[in-house]
Amino acid sequence: MTKQNAVKIAKSPEFPGELDVFDPLPVQAALEHVWKLLKERETPSLSPKLAEIPLLEDIHHELLALRRLTESLQSEVNQRNSTVIALQQREYRFRHLAAHDALTGAMNRASFMERTNRELTSALSTRTPCGVVMMDIDYFKRFNDTWGHLAGDEALRFVVKVIACILRKNDFMGRYGGEEFVFFFNGADMATSVAIAERIRETIASTPINLESGPVYISASFGVAVTPVDFDGPVDDAYIDRIINNADMAMYQAKKAGRNRVVAFPEDDTQ
Repeated sequence: MTKQNAVKIAKSPEFPGELDVFDPLPVQAALEHVWKLLKERETPSLSPKLAEIPLLEDIHHELLALRRLTESLQSEVNQRNSTVIALQQREYRFRHLAAHDALTGAMNRASFMERTNRELTSALSTRTPCGVVMMDIDYFKRFNDTWGHLAGDEALRFVVKVIACILRKNDFMGRYGGEEFVFFFNGADMATSVAIAERIRETIASTPINLESGPVYISASFGVAVTPVDFDGPVDDAYIDRIINNADMAMYQAKKAGRNRVVAFPEDDTQ
């Protein structure tokens, strides 16, 4: 479009106001206004006054073509954005499945160990104690034999759901194997770790699992260990395994003492 035609459009009776047609922005505004006038008529024909302007029919067709191209490009952009979002969501689901137990939704053992390594490294740098807790559901084999394995699966999901409501913001848990679960209590000394474990134990023992045959109660035993704040060695899998083993030994003491209880590993024996 020539500058002369832009001037004629800007000064046409159907375009109100004074514009500096040598400024590209007002010229663009003039064209947009012409487009608006044409759209308002909802007809391909032009009004008599607009039809008197030379080459306006060509400009009209150019505007239509540009608008169709713009809409086509926007549609393609929207489709590509939708594809990108779908791929991102799928990637997130795959990562979640790779890091979590499929049955219960708790972290799997590998992802628990990986995050524990990061959290312990940070905690030891500030001499902050952390609690590691092992939990085992009491008489779980008997439960499965009595109520069936589907009920056993429901019990495992029930336990994770109950615990998730109790853990603090920076705490996390993982399924260690079978009916055993492991917890990491961030920035918790022995007294705090035992108190959290007691709350979990009491909630599990007092909340029924609603099976098709009716409500059923279960219990669990806990062993608590705390990381030493003066540890100067490397935070590796061997170190984490030692802390977990301490919690595991305390848990077996809870089993021997009658189950459905929390036992703390002696802090003096923690290495």
